[in-house]
Amino acid sequence: DACAFTMPQLCIFYSAGLFFRHIKPILLYSTAGTFINIIVMAVLLNALVKADLTGEFKPHFSELLVFGSLIASTDPVAILAVFQKKRVDPQLFYLVFGESVLNDGVCLVLFDAFSMIVGGEGNFNGPVDAAWSILADFLISFTGSMCLGVASGLGVALVLKFVDMRQCRLLETSFYVLVMYLPFFAAETIKLSGIVTILFTGISAKHYAARNLSMDAQDDTDVFFRIISHIAEVAIFLELGLTVFGLGLTSFEDFCIEFFLWSLLVCLVGRACSIYPMTFLFNLSCNHTKGNQNMMDELDAEGSLAYTTLNDQTAESSDMSISYNKAHMLWFSGLRGAVSYACAKNFPDDYGNHFYFVNITMLIVLVTVFVMGGLNEPFLNFLRIETGVDEKEYMGKYKEPDNLFRILDRGYIRPRVIRDYKKRKSSYNTEQIKHRISESAMNLTRSDSVEVTLDEHRQLLNILAANSLYCKRKSIYDYGASLNE
Repeated sequence: DACAFTMPQLCIFYSAGLFFRHIKPILLYSTAGTFINIIVMAVLLNALVKADLTGEFKPHFSELLVFGSLIASTDPVAILAVFQKKRVDPQLFYLVFGESVLNDGVCLVLFDAFSMIVGGEGNFNGPVDAAWSILADFLISFTGSMCLGVASGLGVALVLKFVDMRQCRLLETSFYVLVMYLPFFAAETIKLSGIVTILFTGISAKHYAARNLSMDAQDDTDVFFRIISHIAEVAIFLELGLTVFGLGLTSFEDFCIEFFLWSLLVCLVGRACSIYPMTFLFNLSCNHTKGNQNMMDELDAEGSLAYTTLNDQTAESSDMSISYNKAHMLWFSGLRGAVSYACAKNFPDDYGNHFYFVNITMLIVLVTVFVMGGLNEPFLNFLRIETGVDEKEYMGKYKEPDNLFRILDRGYIRPRVIRDYKKRKSSYNTEQIKHRISESAMNLTRSDSVEVTLDEHRQLLNILAANSLYCKRKSIYDYGASLNE
């Protein structure tokens, strides 16, 4: 359950615009890619077991599916820390970040679904019946958890819209923090995934509810979630380290070295099978747009007016296609961490293999974190991926594309859940705010003072929070891991 405390942090500090700009490849990697990864690993490991290449350790295929689902979960905290420091291409940063966040949710739901068939293979009428049962469990659990999470985030936004708590900073902050974690317990009570629920609660709350908070409450919750998630992450890895000395190992064979080495290799193969086909399919869809661009380019010589419009559309998506160097980096970013180890602790013990799978998972986590995490920066330099990106210049060129979600979001959802949304758009425009607050006043620190009435002070703070024009812009590389960002 400690993993639950890290989820709101992961989805509250991201740049929503960049996250949703690359949502298509993120969804491809985290859903279809993750499922392919699990199946490939389970099938390959089962083949190795049948070929008697894993020593004395011979788990059942159902256990290998569970093991594949837990070990497919990625935790690239070390990778993201280097990306943040090096200021890598934002597209690569958000592909790694987004894939890891949603991948955790998919793996957790599949882990629960596969765990149900361990020891109960005789309850199904063949593999097809088992496959349909797993698929139904996955769809019900994931979809239900996602809907509950989104509904919780929207519900919080509605409460904050109609119940103004900005006069009581403690009440406002406490309420917002509390409702970030309540959906977890509600989901667990009705047999849904609590982790997936608070993941989507955080995403929707970041997008809607946070806009109804005062500036002070936004700062308070920012610090709180960073601290609590950092403590939870440290607690998990402390347990991981201390477990090494408390395993009660009787021999070196308790680590199942043959199976561990094959598992490590299969993890890399499975990760490759999930990244490269999805990259190819996504680039294929991007190339279709570029093909239309080339046709219009040829017609331009004959005076076609369609070229200009299509050229603008293509310019918007010029950074969408994923180079294979970035795909190589995505493959290398598949570190295993807290979620994998936490799932291993709950591995079903119907066949008495729980102890061995915990040991194997622990070794894989340690190897990937220390070896692959340590080689991350040299590998980044070897692939010659762009670093030192200027955030202001990048965001200055960024243009949010029009799509169905944006139309629904701006036209229907925000006006109904965000306080004074239409008033903000009509009455408090940029020029009016700039007229009321001078450039020098906005550079003042909190220790400086300006002579204004209490009502004027509150009104200006609300205008600023509503329009987000003079608020300190968070770094697009901020994923909640540091307090100094």
